[in-house]
Amino acid sequence: MIIEHNNLEEYLDPINYDLEFGGEIKKYHFYIELAKSNPGEVLELACGTGLTTIPLSQSGINMTGVDIATTMLEYARIKAKGLSAVFLDGDARTFKSEKRFSMIYLTGNAFQAFLSDEDQICLLKTVYTHLEPNGVFAFETRNPLGTDLSSQEETTWGQFIDKDGHHVKVSGTQSYDETNHIMHWVTFRDWGHKKSTSRIACRFTDNDTLKSMLTSNGFCIESQYSEWDKTPFSTFSSSIITVCRKVSHK
Repeated sequence: MIIEHNNLEEYLDPINYDLEFGGEIKKYHFYIELAKSNPGEVLELACGTGLTTIPLSQSGINMTGVDIATTMLEYARIKAKGLSAVFLDGDARTFKSEKRFSMIYLTGNAFQAFLSDEDQICLLKTVYTHLEPNGVFAFETRNPLGTDLSSQEETTWGQFIDKDGHHVKVSGTQSYDETNHIMHWVTFRDWGHKKSTSRIACRFTDNDTLKSMLTSNGFCIESQYSEWDKTPFSTFSSSIITVCRKVSHK
């Protein structure tokens, strides 16, 4: 299955994307600490504008970022000027490199953009292939048991200040496809003088299925957390933050 074209609608305005979603300091510190405890080169798949890649690079970690959204990568390269971080166009399901990495990660719930078993398995094969022996794979995903999956009419989600200093109100709707475990979100942004609409689809994978998939694709789970401060994962946590290692023989 191809990642839905609509999923790229959220990534057409990279500067305002950063203003709306940046500043997750605890998350950056989590991945910096994890990378430094597993020295070597690090790959971020679905890196976007480098919101996490760049802090890791600034910390002295040798970083490569890969993303399918060209507009996001262009802005990432501008922000990373003077750093050693490398940003490459690529699809995480088909990405190929001669390099092998000590750690590979996805963040921003990017794992949920892989909307089928086939997509998820292709992603995991990419990760397995490009990890060094005993390399670390980390990612987070929303927990279906800790998330309200009911369909909802338009509700207020928040606001941010855009690149021109305008207050932007953010609202949206959600509709859950129980058969395929896919949530369809429609986001409305209101500048007062203009409005925008974007759509995104995200797959929800329960933790038992997640564990089984990781194990069958050559990974051993080391830790699961619910928060970036390493609060242990519990059944109804809103997030599943997973840290695992490549097993030498699948």
